[in-house]
Order: sequence, then C-alpha cells, then structure tokens
Amino acid sequence: MVEKMHFVNIAGPIGLMDTFVIQNIVAHEIELIDAGSVLSSVKGIRRFQEPNPYKKLVEKVRMLGQVADIDFYYEEDAPVTMTPTALIEPEIDGYERQIETIVHISDSLKSELSGKVQLRNQIEPMKNLQVEVQSFFDFDYMKFRFGFMPIDSFEKIFVYIEEMDCILYEISRNEEFVYVIYFMPRSKKQDIDNLFASMFFKRIWISSDIKGYPKDALEQLNNEIDEMTKRIEELDQQSKAYIEANIKRLDELYTYVVQLDRIFEVRDIAMRSDGAFYLMGWLPDSQLAAFEMDVDKQPGITCVIEDDETVSDRTPPTKLKNPKFFEPFEALVKMYGVPSYNEVDPTIFIGITYMVFFGIMFGDVGQGLIISTFGAFLYKKSGNLLGKMAIYLGASAAFSGLIYGSLFGNEEVLGELFHYTPVKPMSVMMEMLVATVVMGVLLIIAVMAINIKNIYITEDIGRLLTDRNGIAGLVFYLAALLGVVTAYFELGISPILILILLIAPMIVILLGHPLSNMINHKSEIFPKDKVGFIIEAVFELIETLLSFLSNTISFLRIGAFALNHVGFFLAFDMLSEIVAESAGAAGSIVVMIFGNLLIIVLEGLIVGIQGMRLTYYELFSRFFIGDGSEFKPFVIKNLEMN
Repeated sequence: MVEKMHFVNIAGPIGLMDTFVIQNIVAHEIELIDAGSVLSSVKGIRRFQEPNPYKKLVEKVRMLGQVADIDFYYEEDAPVTMTPTALIEPEIDGYERQIETIVHISDSLKSELSGKVQLRNQIEPMKNLQVEVQSFFDFDYMKFRFGFMPIDSFEKIFVYIEEMDCILYEISRNEEFVYVIYFMPRSKKQDIDNLFASMFFKRIWISSDIKGYPKDALEQLNNEIDEMTKRIEELDQQSKAYIEANIKRLDELYTYVVQLDRIFEVRDIAMRSDGAFYLMGWLPDSQLAAFEMDVDKQPGITCVIEDDETVSDRTPPTKLKNPKFFEPFEALVKMYGVPSYNEVDPTIFIGITYMVFFGIMFGDVGQGLIISTFGAFLYKKSGNLLGKMAIYLGASAAFSGLIYGSLFGNEEVLGELFHYTPVKPMSVMMEMLVATVVMGVLLIIAVMAINIKNIYITEDIGRLLTDRNGIAGLVFYLAALLGVVTAYFELGISPILILILLIAPMIVILLGHPLSNMINHKSEIFPKDKVGFIIEAVFELIETLLSFLSNTISFLRIGAFALNHVGFFLAFDMLSEIVAESAGAAGSIVVMIFGNLLIIVLEGLIVGIQGMRLTYYELFSRFFIGDGSEFKPFVIKNLEMN
C-alpha cells in the first residue's frame, strides 16, 4: 500500500538549524524539498550564502587516504554530533603536516631521480666508448655531436664526408639505428650539421655532469638510481604505515566530516531571514507521532503539519508500505514505475500472481528447492532482495511440483512415496490450458476493477464510465464472456440481450472522448478535427477489441510452459536411457544431473521472464500508470555512495 504523507513546515533560529537537522530530520524519515520553490516570493526571505566549512575537511581526509591507497570506512550507524571545525581541523592538519613532510622529501628525491635517469639514457648508447666524456668539452677548435641515425643513412653518409673535415665513429647499433659520434672544425659545423640532419641524424645532448669513462659513469649512476628508488619506496611505505597506524581515528574523522558536510548542505534547499531558517518536506504517517513528540521538546522551533489533502499545489512522494513478505516484489513494481500517490499499490497483488505464474510453469519439488536454496544463500550473503524473491519462487515451484508429483522430473516417486495421485500435466493437457485461460480471465477482470478504483480516486467520472479499462470496458468484457459461456453450455440467455450488452459499451468506448468531456462538464465536447477524431476512435476501438482477445489468449502460455517443462525433462530422460546402453548407469546419471541443471538455469530464467511479461503487458497495462515520485528521505551517506 501507499503510505499517507504529511507536509511539514519548519521554522527556527538559525543557530539551532544544524542541531535540529541532526535530532529531527536525520532521526526521522523526511524528504526535504526546496523551500525556495514555496517561499522565494516572500519579502525578507532569501537563500543561504555562507560557504561550507566542512567541504575542505572532507577533501583533506580523502587526500590522506589516497596517499596510502585507502578508502576510509564510513560508519553508517555512527551517532551524528555537531562538532565545530575548530575542534576537528587542527587534528586533521596535524596528520596532513606529517604526511606532507614525508611527501616533500619523496618528491625532491623523485625530481632528482628523474634527472639521473635522463643522464643514464644519454650514457647507455655510448657505454662502450673508451674515452673520458669530459675531454670532449675541452676542445678549442673542434666540436662534437653524439646521436643516432638510420642504418641505411649511416652507410650512405661516408660518401659525402670523404672530402669534408669530419671524423665519424660508430658507438653501437640496434636493428634500426646506429649510435654515432662525429667531430668537426668549429668553422665548418654549420655545413656538416646540415649534412647529418639531411641524413636523419638525431642528436642526443650530453650533460656536462657526466664525468670519466661512460662505462664507469653508467655504473655509478645505476647505483645511485637504485639507492634513490629504494629510498623513495621506503618513504612511500613510511607514509602508508603512518596512515595505517592511525586508520581507526582517521575512519572516525572521516565519518565526522562527512556527516557535518551533509548536514551543512541542507542549507542548499533551505531558506532564511535575518534570524530564522525555514525547512519544508514530506513526512510519512508512521513517523508523525514520534516527530511531533521530538519537536515539542525543542524550544524556539515552530512546526506546522498539513495533511496531504490540504496541499493542493504539490504531489506527495510515494512510499510503499507492504508486509515484509512482499517487500521483494516492490522491485518488480518499480521496474515498471513508481505508483502515484493516489494510485493503488499493486505489490501484494503482483507478488501473489507472479509466484502462481512461476509455480505453475516450473512445477518441480527438487528443482524448486534448489532455486530456494540458492536464493537463501544469495540473500544471506549480500542481503539482495532478489535472493529473497528466489526463495519464494522456488517454494512456489516446489508446491506445484508436489501437485504434479514431479521430483527432478520424475513423476512416479512422490506419488508412490506419499500414496496420492498426482495431477500430471501431460495427462490433463487440455484441462490445464483451459484452466490457465480461465485464470487469465479472472485476473483481467480483477485488474480492470482495480483500474476503476484508481479512476474513482481521481474523481474523473467521465473516464470512469467511458474508458476501455473502466466500466464500459468491463461491461463489454463480461458480456463477451457471457456470450461464450452461453454458447458453450447452452444456457438459453437471449442473444439480443448479449448483443445489446456488447454494442452499448462499444459505442461508449468509441465516443469516449466527447462523452467524457460532456460528463465532466467541459466547454469543448468534440475536438475541432472531427473526421480525424472518428478515424482515430475507430482504430482505437479495433485495437481495444483485439487487446481483450490477445490478453486473454496470452495466458495460454502459462499452461504451455508447464507442458514444455515436462517435455524438456522427457527429452533428457530419453537421452539418459540411450547413454545408459553405452556408458552404463554412471553416464545416465551424469546426463540427468546435467539436464536438471540446464532446466533450472535456462528454463528457470525463461519462465521468470515470461511471468514478468504477463505481469507487465497483460496486467499492468490495464490499470497501472506508475508515474509517481519515489519517497527519498534525507539521509547522511558517504560522498562516494551518492
């Protein structure tokens, strides 16, 4: 069912706002709305402008966690207390300073390490050069260049440098390039550099910091890089160890600052005057008494509570309130849409019908119990309501399986064990198909009755009388059923009476739009485009008649899938007998186990989807609009979870 809502208007001194939010908004389920949407035009009322002092504290604590690759734990059930920033910030800053000291040293080492890695990259290609590198920088009349060039360019360039004052040495090479060093007079460096550039020579700049023979310098650099890398790793471990040593307190601080940040953000949807705050929201009826009692204990707070009927300018949110047994089926409803506030909540109705659909289509004691066991495991492990639903669906399948006498596909064991005669689907094939159609007929009548109630709540009398799923549609459907039953059982009811009961509602549905406008006393009865209206109305009437027929016949699929379930097992039973002839009893058992697992997974999924299809298309489409807004109470959550 949809829980009744109350609209709350709250005002109080600004200094008490945060405390009030903690003690009354957080403690009770209240969906806050933007008070500005109601009070923005009131003179002297304005938005809060003050910055959030807790936002930076949240970021500081989160940055501490990033240093150690840790996500701090947010304690959902921790008590909410109003702690001033002056008491929390110094402690957080202390942790931050400690980490910053370590990080500063580490960053300095990383910068120095980067420079040494660049030097190593310069030396690596020339490590086999048996000359002290600094001697290259001592030439007065000569210049040198070190770099690499493609192998084919290296082989060609000798032709061009024979008549030039240039000395070229190969240092090393790989599959693509040759690392070289060449010497030249200062006076000819421009021409020679241009020549080498045209041959795709790429220069590597050698730092003057490199001393001695390249091989020795490289060895020294490698040692220094290893030591610096080790030191950086030690500093990183030191910072992580520091955070981990204080993890418990940092978790507490993280919880505090997230709570305070979220409390302060209530100002985004509140309004204020010079000395007062104003909050507005929706309160469920189940919370009303406790909320009023707590508010009365707080001096200076004014709270006006209005019933939903008196708040005509805004629609209350929808909070579903169902017995715990049916709560998992709320997910099925919400997948289609949230019931509007004045709409009938279909959760219990759909919960019962969906379990019946699944049980009839997937009737087997053993397979049903396996589904229930898996559902129980899933629900216990994760708390997922889908697991709880699987428990119910499996139990429904097991109950139907008991009626069918089916245990892992065997239809003999249960009957012999408990001395009763099962209802075997294959033996009553026609009766089962007819029974599922009859069930579909009753469900369609039920959902049309629900739709009539939904329309009645909205006080739209015109639509109530003329809608194809209203009274006119129900009369037509009942008349059609009466005609079928009369013809089959030869009841002797006058065909003229049945014909009148069929034609009259068809005319009402055909002229539903103008008739509804007339009944509701609207000024414009017919639309301006009368020809277009007639054509559209005729097609809608045809679609209505076809939908009644197709929706009714669609329930045949329940019986068909029940028969298919048996047929699927019979196929594996025959296969197991064939395998038994060649592989013996062990092979037959393997086939049966595999067959049952395949049926549970594959057919269980198909049956679940088919049950959902019947729910959405054959039932929901006739009465459920689902355009409501889900009730979302104000809660304090981890920023990462929002």
